[in-house]
Amino acid sequence: MSIQVAILRHAIAEDGSATGSDFDRRVTRAGLVELELHLDLLASWGWAPSVVFHSPYVRTTQTAVAVVNRFGPLPVLATDVIVHGRPDEILRLCAGHVAPLIVGHEPTVGELVAHLLGAPPGGTSMARAGFALLDVDRIPTTRPARLRMFLPPQTSGSE
Repeated sequence: MSIQVAILRHAIAEDGSATGSDFDRRVTRAGLVELELHLDLLASWGWAPSVVFHSPYVRTTQTAVAVVNRFGPLPVLATDVIVHGRPDEILRLCAGHVAPLIVGHEPTVGELVAHLLGAPPGGTSMARAGFALLDVDRIPTTRPARLRMFLPPQTSGSE
């Protein structure tokens, strides 16, 4: 049985925060609308995560909360590994879960997708609110994953 690893870049966030810290940037109203459209579409296709791992940044936390609100009570873990970790470190979090969701930032999420597909580092990037679903044989992986689904952002101007 394969593991369905889902990767979601945080929803569109404000350009700056009241504190001036990148950590505190919040999801915009347009970002939340776009994210909810994606989550509704994913639910209509029968996808649901078994656990959510996310960066502790405000925008990824808000994105993870929207996922939990849409799919019901789920285990959720905020970890700096999603911010600074290597793909193999992030994937270790997913071991033992059938449908983990990783909510993070660029370049980390793009590097993770590239790693899973066997592509060179830096060869993949994800726009804000972009979603990828990959079938992985096991963790640690022994062969490239199969890309099952990719959802680009729906709102113009979201990169």
